[in-house]
Amino acid sequence: MDVRKIVKILDEKGEVSLDTWKVISVRKNEDGTADVLYRNRHVGSDDNPVFLWVYANVVEEDWDVRVLERITFQKEDLLWLLKYIFPKVKVYKGLAK
Repeated sequence: MDVRKIVKILDEKGEVSLDTWKVISVRKNEDGTADVLYRNRHVGSDDNPVFLWVYANVVEEDWDVRVLERITFQKEDLLWLLKYIFPKVKVYKGLAK
């Protein structure tokens, strides 16, 4: 299924309104799922935007998309994760171990 169709189905089902959320990135995974990243058009600022990440199951035979997980976050949340999670990960020549 085309990534544009995935976004359209999520909008038509009322899962994610394109009036409120702007699509930033869509990634289809080999296991039949998709990651969709949105940015809120109305809430947040240029310095600290509000994002929505949707993890969805793509059902090709039914031409359907089912939301498995959704997380709303701000840029400051990512900075917090980077500060507390990634210092504990050792990096050797660009690869996390």
